[in-house]
Amino acid sequence: MRPNLGALAAPTFIGAALGASVLALSTKALAILIAGTAFGTMAASVAFPYYILVATIPVQVDLISSITVTKLITPLTIGMVTFNALTHRGPWPLVMRWPAGYLAGVFFLASIVSLVLAEGLRGLPGEAAKIPVYGALFFLTLTFNRTPEDFRRLLWVIAFTGLGEALITAAQVHYGFVMPGDWRKNLGQPGEGGVDGTLSAILDGKIRAEGTTSHPIMLASFFLMAIPCTAFLCLTESRITIRIMLGGMLSLMGYAWFYTFARSSMIGFVVMSVVAVFFHSRAVRMLLPVGALLVFTGFLSYQAISESFSTGVHAIESGGLFGKADVNEASGSWEFRLESIVGGWRLFCAHPWFGVGFGQSIWHYTKYLPAWANHSSHPSTIHNVFLEVASELGVFALVAFLGLWLWALMSTKRGLPHPELRPYAILMCSIIFGQMAFLMITPMVREIWLTLPMAIAIGTMARAKA
Repeated sequence: MRPNLGALAAPTFIGAALGASVLALSTKALAILIAGTAFGTMAASVAFPYYILVATIPVQVDLISSITVTKLITPLTIGMVTFNALTHRGPWPLVMRWPAGYLAGVFFLASIVSLVLAEGLRGLPGEAAKIPVYGALFFLTLTFNRTPEDFRRLLWVIAFTGLGEALITAAQVHYGFVMPGDWRKNLGQPGEGGVDGTLSAILDGKIRAEGTTSHPIMLASFFLMAIPCTAFLCLTESRITIRIMLGGMLSLMGYAWFYTFARSSMIGFVVMSVVAVFFHSRAVRMLLPVGALLVFTGFLSYQAISESFSTGVHAIESGGLFGKADVNEASGSWEFRLESIVGGWRLFCAHPWFGVGFGQSIWHYTKYLPAWANHSSHPSTIHNVFLEVASELGVFALVAFLGLWLWALMSTKRGLPHPELRPYAILMCSIIFGQMAFLMITPMVREIWLTLPMAIAIGTMARAKA
């Protein structure tokens, strides 16, 4: 069945419009617009609100006191899905499903308990608002992806969202465009140009692109999901015109990813590519141990690779090929990541059962850094998602979190014997392994609460066919 590209692009455009409306509307007007748009989509499709939620995943700039568009959309989406279920227009969310639903339930319950038991909470309600966002993405993805056709429609929504982010990134790179709520508004000194010196900083080549996300690493994380999904559609699409269009979209996303200068995401793409090729080549399977050794060696030589990458970027930039962006301010060296991992482990050992509270590790872990760390200029997050979960939520949430990753990989394996599901299973297996490698040196990202249930949905489809 050929997808209706207009209908699939609509949620992306609506999501982008909601994010862009922050530029011109007051808070009250924006809230009315979001509510009206969201409820107006009920008649279009029962899955439409879910697609809008997916399309706003990368829109992470603060709207009101750490509240983003996605955090505002989430309760409306949940309300519409519940309404559709009550009126028999749509399915009930798949919450009580073994084992994925129970594992996710333990994780989110532990997240709430950690906030209840924590002392001296900071950064609320913005941090607490992430819990329903993650939960909605997880359970609604399981709910609305029950067939290969459903899955392919979701891939199109992700692809169009990636296109939107790529275009915004190009505007940032070449024209100094800055989203409202952007962290770079705090950079520079008043009077230097732009908003608190932001524009002049960008034009001087001191800022990496971040799209509508909260940080360049977050944008790179989104492209770590969007690029392979778009590439998959390009490789499996039968219509030549659509393949050409997808190829252009893929080029723009690659261009945008380059300007994040997120060197850690390179590891994710390498692992993802190796896994994808592994399923298609016996030679690769035979050489996999050698490849694993090379990847491990490269991981240990991360700083040297980073410096080489930076040197290459400078060489290209000096030729004027890529405009005004630069890598001068690329943050987060291998040393910082290693120090944060040590600090995260020590923080977990000090609070093993329920952690220090959801989103609270940034206020605590620097006290547990090793003596040899540079405390005065240290990043404010633990650069390892598993240690971040352990230190914030405790051992029960960590076990559930690891269980979700394991179940996701097992689910993709169940899809491999089925010819109709095998391509999707390979895609998700590659993405999961790539994200796992990336998140070993990166904090929590929103995208995994979409990709994990996508992989699990493959296993559900396989069991249905069996």
